[in-house]
Amino acid sequence: MRFAGRTFPAIGAVIAALAVLAACSGSEEGDTKDRNDAPIGWSTCNALFGEDRIDALQDEMGKGTLAVLNQTFPVDTFVSGSASVVQSWEPGDTGHVAYTASHPCDLGLDGTGKRFNSYVRWSVDTPKGIENGVASKNGWQSAGGDVYVVREDSGLRLTALFPCKIKGSHQEQQAELPLEVETEVRNVPGFDAELLSEMTAQLARNLAKKLPCTNDPEIPSAL
Repeated sequence: MRFAGRTFPAIGAVIAALAVLAACSGSEEGDTKDRNDAPIGWSTCNALFGEDRIDALQDEMGKGTLAVLNQTFPVDTFVSGSASVVQSWEPGDTGHVAYTASHPCDLGLDGTGKRFNSYVRWSVDTPKGIENGVASKNGWQSAGGDVYVVREDSGLRLTALFPCKIKGSHQEQQAELPLEVETEVRNVPGFDAELLSEMTAQLARNLAKKLPCTNDPEIPSAL
């Protein structure tokens, strides 16, 4: 790995230091769209993916009570924590912030293995590395605009990477430390891969706006 030098905190650790953890999930039976079990978690999911797409996700997952499974943070706390970890980064640093991922919205149907997971990390791969064939992850393809994607598990695991310049970060950060987002659906036969593509694009677009990415990356509406 090309990074050597200082050690930096994981994204999750920084976010945890900025907020008090909310309730992770609820397991009581009831209306399948009763979203009072983890209001902060649902608010974050809706802010990043859109409430209409969360409703569509639930319809695709089938009958049951959908619950928030991850540790939850207000969306503003999540994005400020994600931004802050790169502002002291310099080329050559170790403990690269990309080694760990944060989970902004993980959902599951109670009593089943049906899951929707999302991840956000600062990537070890770069557009230049992808173009030169030296990326650590195989299968990157251009998705249009400034985005590269990797599709796995018949399209039900989708990773997207795009350059995101954070105000106050090192001048090389945009090129050497791009943002990577990932979504996956597990144990849901016949799930609509196009919906996951739209959700991944929406996550990327909303993060680019909320962080914000000052370079205004071009991200298609679907990946």
